Amino acid sequence: MMTIAQFAEHTGMVPSALRFYESKGILIPAERHENGYRFYDQHQIHEAKLVNSLRQSGISLGDIRSFLAADESERSKLLGRWRREAEMRLLSVQIASQYLNGMEPDSGSLHLINWEDPITIIWQPFKAVKPVHSYSREIKLAEETLQGLRIRTQGPSLIRVIDSLKHEVQIEVGYPWVQGPRRAAQSPPRLPAEAYLESIPPTLFVSVDSSWEDTFVCMRTIRFLQKFGFEPAGKRLERHFPNSPMFEIMIPVMQSRHA
Repeated sequence: MMTIAQFAEHTGMVPSALRFYESKGILIPAERHENGYRFYDQHQIHEAKLVNSLRQSGISLGDIRSFLAADESERSKLLGRWRREAEMRLLSVQIASQYLNGMEPDSGSLHLINWEDPITIIWQPFKAVKPVHSYSREIKLAEETLQGLRIRTQGPSLIRVIDSLKHEVQIEVGYPWVQGPRRAAQSPPRLPAEAYLESIPPTLFVSVDSSWEDTFVCMRTIRFLQKFGFEPAGKRLERHFPNSPMFEIMIPVMQSRHA
């Protein structure tokens, strides 16, 4: 058996850290004498190093506790989730580096928008006749249709261009679906004809402000993406705000992966 000082030397940890892990129910001494002295067993060295390594890897105390109590199958699932989360953190740092390296002191044309939680979108298809100078008609129809079905929405409308044909633009108008309070298991709403629900995972976007008068917006967006070194991770979205001549073009550059 080893005292806490001896155990700290063997594990490379300080006694205060060992006391902290004990207080969290993670690394319990093999013996605790009446005088309060702690004693650790030889086999606990590996466990202590494992706990410290996981903590240094950014794993939460709760997850570490679950890992230590789990069987091999559950441990494999936790490791898989941690690897995915680590990959996302690395990618997030890379994107932050690209953004900062691409910025100029007087540049503010490109921004980062982070959807930290999954969002369920109600999409409705529409056809806008060319030449298109606004989607206000389609947005109003989509909003009125949902209101008629008593479906709550929030935030600005989203536009997704599906195809641009000779005489029309095929689009989808979307709104985040708002569930009622304290009803996490609420059933999906009754949707309008041809409408559908889509769950969008946590996503990081780069956005460019635009207007209908900005005829070079597509070229400018592509130039920004190339300048900052971003690669699109999916279809672009447009976010339109009520009574505003401006809208945002949002290009996903990072999405979380489902387990």
